[in-house]
Amino acid sequence: MSKKTALVVAHTHWDREWRYPIWKTRSLLLEFMDWLIDILENDPSYESFLMDGQTVCLDDYLEIRPENRDRIAALVKAGKLSVGPWYTLPDLFPISGECLVRNLNKGIRFAEDLGGYNPIAYHTFGWGQTAQFPQIYRDIGINYAVAAKKVSEERAPHCEFMWTAPDGSELLTSRLGHFTRQNGYFYLHFPVRLNNIYDDNQYKWDWGKTGVAYHRADENNYQNDYFRIDHEDGYFKENVKDAAQRTWDNMDKTLVDDWRLLMCGCDFSTPNPYLPQMVKDSNEAIPEIEFRMGTLKEYFQGVEERLDRSIVPVVQGELRDGEPSHASANALATRIHIKQLNKTAENSMIRRTEPLAATLATLGVTHSSGMISKGWNYLLKAHPHDSINGVTQDKTVDDNIYRLNQAIEISETVYEDCMAGMLKKLDLSAYGQTDTLLLLHNPQPRPVREVIRVGIDTPQDDDVWTLGIEDADGSRLAVQEITRDEHKQPVHDIEARPWPFYVDRHQLYLDTGEIPAGGYKVVKVVNDRSYWREEEWWPAMRKSAGGFIGQGSSKLENDFLKVVVNSDGTFDLTDKQSGRVIEGMHYFEDEGDTGDYWAYYAPYGNQIITSRGFGSRIWMEDNGPLSATIGIETTMQVPAHAEYRNVRVQGYGKRSERLVEMKITSRIMLNKDSKHVKVKTSIDNTAKDHRVRLMIPSDIQTDFSDAAGHFTVDRRGMVHEIDDDGKFYPEMALRPMSVFCDASDGTNGVAVLNNCLTEFQLVDDDRRTIALTLLRAMRNRICTESRVSSEFPESLGSQMLQTVDYEYAIYPHAGNWDEGKVYAEADKLNAKPAATQISMNHGGDLPTVASHYAIDNDSLVLSAVKKAEDRDAIIVRLFNPTEETQEGILKFGLPVSKAWKNNMIEKRGEEISLNDGAVSLSVPKGKIITIEVAELETGGVSRQHSVSS
Repeated sequence: MSKKTALVVAHTHWDREWRYPIWKTRSLLLEFMDWLIDILENDPSYESFLMDGQTVCLDDYLEIRPENRDRIAALVKAGKLSVGPWYTLPDLFPISGECLVRNLNKGIRFAEDLGGYNPIAYHTFGWGQTAQFPQIYRDIGINYAVAAKKVSEERAPHCEFMWTAPDGSELLTSRLGHFTRQNGYFYLHFPVRLNNIYDDNQYKWDWGKTGVAYHRADENNYQNDYFRIDHEDGYFKENVKDAAQRTWDNMDKTLVDDWRLLMCGCDFSTPNPYLPQMVKDSNEAIPEIEFRMGTLKEYFQGVEERLDRSIVPVVQGELRDGEPSHASANALATRIHIKQLNKTAENSMIRRTEPLAATLATLGVTHSSGMISKGWNYLLKAHPHDSINGVTQDKTVDDNIYRLNQAIEISETVYEDCMAGMLKKLDLSAYGQTDTLLLLHNPQPRPVREVIRVGIDTPQDDDVWTLGIEDADGSRLAVQEITRDEHKQPVHDIEARPWPFYVDRHQLYLDTGEIPAGGYKVVKVVNDRSYWREEEWWPAMRKSAGGFIGQGSSKLENDFLKVVVNSDGTFDLTDKQSGRVIEGMHYFEDEGDTGDYWAYYAPYGNQIITSRGFGSRIWMEDNGPLSATIGIETTMQVPAHAEYRNVRVQGYGKRSERLVEMKITSRIMLNKDSKHVKVKTSIDNTAKDHRVRLMIPSDIQTDFSDAAGHFTVDRRGMVHEIDDDGKFYPEMALRPMSVFCDASDGTNGVAVLNNCLTEFQLVDDDRRTIALTLLRAMRNRICTESRVSSEFPESLGSQMLQTVDYEYAIYPHAGNWDEGKVYAEADKLNAKPAATQISMNHGGDLPTVASHYAIDNDSLVLSAVKKAEDRDAIIVRLFNPTEETQEGILKFGLPVSKAWKNNMIEKRGEEISLNDGAVSLSVPKGKIITIEVAELETGGVSRQHSVSS
């Protein structure tokens, strides 16, 4: 019989910023890395160290210690320092699937520059694991994973399981044992180094005896943590045998009984210089087990050699099992304004700027690719799980908001640079020298026709009273005027001081007409009527052709929908195509929240209050034939805060008797020919310790919801994980979503589209209400250790005492989400057409109407159009979230003549046929595909061609 083996992996879990802000954490990182490098270079028995599956910590370290790059590279090449494959350690569900791919791409490239990356998907971070991870990892050549947070023992009774993605990709995965990535640290390190059993009640700091520590005591810092400054030199060999045996037993549910993994590390843990000695002493204490240091790669090689795959249980889909506090399930709605800003950044960069920059580059319109890289650097550094959720001190939240704002500004700047470059290249010879033009850009992969709101400036010298818009073919586009006002607007000039431009600014709604897929068109502004600027009496009056969408102060109606607002602030929605009427839609629910950053917890003395109990002010605005809006203002009286102890067993929780006013203003908008009702809501939050949700009754009899996820649509039960006793955790019914959530019975459905929300619930009530979490407000407490918190009672950022704005839409449809084309409808909020006012320019050769890319099947969802990382080529990524194989054509209106099927980190695969700029697609269910296109002669993209309209 072969000897049992315990593979000891030294590691850390290094949060870039969590308990402490970025620079305090950086200081700790410098100390840690200096020590680690010294140990790995000078102790040959210290075989390896796992750097938490990420690389950003090395990037951060080398920013301060650039002189140590060669030392780190030598350790990586020698296999002593295991890094990657991630760049940062993101929380998954607040961000897009495309960002996960970019994160892996950057992490792998960074690690390869140092000598190579860890080939195991070490994924013990993040609060829930996406269903598509097996496909993503297998696509880039990773065949094994360590995953946590969380799969339940009911789904995965053994440590090992086969994790299966929607496309059928399989990944051999370990969930480890009790204490997961910390089993060796808690069970072995604590007894042997500290003479302490971690999970008993004796673990406490003994002043003057445990070690040397300092603590700032001035009035601005006394709430901060203590910091130990000496190194622990204790070693209690007498505890080795029991500790090593307990650590071995920790993985008693493994299918490979003689080969186990001992993970010696924890949050912010530093290298244990005694670890090789602990391994040696464990071998002496338990001779029937061979303890030795190793790597994750070695561990899975051993598992593969010993495991009978036929008995390994299969786990399908996402790993996001309860209980809520263990899965950190409700951080999704903590500090929602961070998630909103992130979605804005993602939509700007991924949906609009990158596609335009990549396609224009093939036509000779250049931009600084370094700017986009810098934008992505800010964006990816905003995604670490603690940062994106704001489960931190307020200062760290401010820092992360700064990063997201930089990503947005960079993206918008590059977009404007692309538009400026495009203006230089357009052939505008058909227009007059003084004509005012609009360039309408559509980033969606299908033609669109939308009603958009624009602001157009006309020279005051032209005295334009009303204006019109002519399409490229000379036909008129409908407009609806909103306002007109005089302005003086600066014109920047790099060779002069800013020029004052005296203009009349016309705000109006514009029916764009059809804008080509993935393309643009130029339209002309015309003067329909002039006026005498000095005239006070009598001004020209407005004419109307009728056909207004709004009626009275409470009704909106177009050819597809009818909205009637009720006196309690709700509205009744009629789907005129099916005849369905859904009454009492759109109200708000407020209830107490005595939980923490990670888990929602209702006080026992809760008060649930709805906006229907308060009067509403209702008015009509912006009414016309293209668009109409009804405003609804409701002032709710809600408890000012909650009364509860920090530890729930210590006291009774209830909402206060003192009330404060919380004003909620919604604007319900219906456009001509729109099949959804768009809503903009603003909450002026003045209360603490509570949760606000938007309630959308669906009247759909179903026990399942569907929601856009990472390269998939996640179908989930209304109730999560019912145990053998028929019980479940109600908070686990709060589900993640990306751009939509949907309830459908197969015949009819109701979707809520959004560009700013992350959490919803299909409520188990008679009407199957869709509840969307708008905000959570809670105290600033950080779970530094299970027995102690870092608390900042005077820091109120987590209470969200601010005004928060939202944009979403309600979309009744026929069939399920796919038959109802819900993804395409959600694009209208997340990849909106954009307008740029331009003046005449001579000498270009680009047409005034063009399509750069198009997909002819709405069931195939576009994820990215971007420039390749290391060559002149275009990368297109799309996916099929449906249950059927989808056929389609990916068409390019660009000078490309060669195509390849790549993996997600842009390594070229097989060459595929490209005929007349078109790639024929057959995409199996759940599949993600990445296509590269380039110009034939160079193997990259030529910059000397133009497209024709």
